[in-house]
Amino acid sequence: MNDRNKYIKVGLLAVLALVAILGAIVLTNRKKVAECPSTATILSTIQQEADLVTTELTIRKIAYYDSSLHEQILISDPSTWKVGERKCIVPVEVKIKYGYDLRDMTLDNVKVNDTLRVIEVTLPQPKIIDSGFNSTVDYDRVVCIATGLRDKVGHETIEKIRQQAYEAVMKDDYQELVGTEIRHNAQTLLNSLAISMGFEGCEVK
Repeated sequence: MNDRNKYIKVGLLAVLALVAILGAIVLTNRKKVAECPSTATILSTIQQEADLVTTELTIRKIAYYDSSLHEQILISDPSTWKVGERKCIVPVEVKIKYGYDLRDMTLDNVKVNDTLRVIEVTLPQPKIIDSGFNSTVDYDRVVCIATGLRDKVGHETIEKIRQQAYEAVMKDDYQELVGTEIRHNAQTLLNSLAISMGFEGCEVK
């Protein structure tokens, strides 16, 4: 009888231990679920902590003006009968910030992989975030040539060809040039943010 009671007690203790372990697992899982931030919170954190992921570029272009290409001669207009030519070369240095504006992201760009405990982020399309060129002309670097009775190219024309050079730079494809670099920067930054929020990391798509 004593042996039987002993076995019953051992059995009860084993059952209680198993219940305690299962209870601890359930509580732990509930705690994890409770601590897991929502996609809205994740998106808000990303946009507040890392609103931009960019790289800076300096693009150098040569703006060129040639009167034989840009000026018309009209038989009916004597003012266009100009003897000689005008040419001008102006170096233009354009500075660009190119990358991801994470403020363009929506809830559709963020998912939580509960199995792997990672955040999955679909990045927006990279774009030119900011750009510009010097507001003043460095005339020491400008080359102007005038032949015949022609005057040298003036300030207004120089500004016009500088603007045209800038617009040409804006049309270039920088994704091919620095796309890999900015994607790597975004991966590093978002991975760090994901870990700070309690995840194992971030997968960038």
